[in-house]
Amino acid sequence: MRADGWRARFAEARREDAEVSAGSVWRSLRAALRADADELSRRFHHKCAYCESRMRHVSHAHIEHYRPKSRREFEHLMFDWGNWLLSCGICNEEKWADFPQRSGAPLLLNPADEDPAPHLAFAGPHVRGVTERGCKTVELVQLDRQPLRSERASWLTCVDALLLLWVQTADQEVRRECRQHLVWALQDDAPYAGMTRAYLRRKCPRLASPPTRRARLPAGERQGRIRALLEHYGAELAKLG
Repeated sequence: MRADGWRARFAEARREDAEVSAGSVWRSLRAALRADADELSRRFHHKCAYCESRMRHVSHAHIEHYRPKSRREFEHLMFDWGNWLLSCGICNEEKWADFPQRSGAPLLLNPADEDPAPHLAFAGPHVRGVTERGCKTVELVQLDRQPLRSERASWLTCVDALLLLWVQTADQEVRRECRQHLVWALQDDAPYAGMTRAYLRRKCPRLASPPTRRARLPAGERQGRIRALLEHYGAELAKLG
């Protein structure tokens, strides 16, 4: 496996220079890691594992080490896929080498292995921790930073407009399309899905928490279709609002 070769390369570099950093070896391998970064991006739906922003909206994608490679106790995990997350540059820089623990257990949530929902509470686009781990995660990666709140608020405006049109319009085809878009908005590949699920569970729990699992809806150009739909019905939505 390639990872074994990279570990051997790091071990050799350390033998030659006891002070060589994990970061310097990582930087020397960035070109070789590109295919892995692309696959990681695909698995995370091209969204930051922490803040759920799409990479192209905030920065280039980063392979984030959940347990920081810059700390000696975690160097052996530098090339372990299970220690990798996709992260935007801002979350990556905010977290950096911080990895608080209590009694050996991580306080930072790992979005790849656990559901953050029990630890976080959304009030519109604002988010806060409701457990110690949730509070520490919000603090470490600045999940309630203003630019991020603005992006989440913009998406919630679209969700609200879809809800309004779905409930109020007499056009059954438009109602069907709005409902389909709202169902898609609950999926992991939709924008800010964690916030959207929390919001729709309050607004329309039967839609957000169906008794049986729904078939996955394709994303395609769905966000463009949502924008076009809402622009087309802009005057009607203004009256309904």
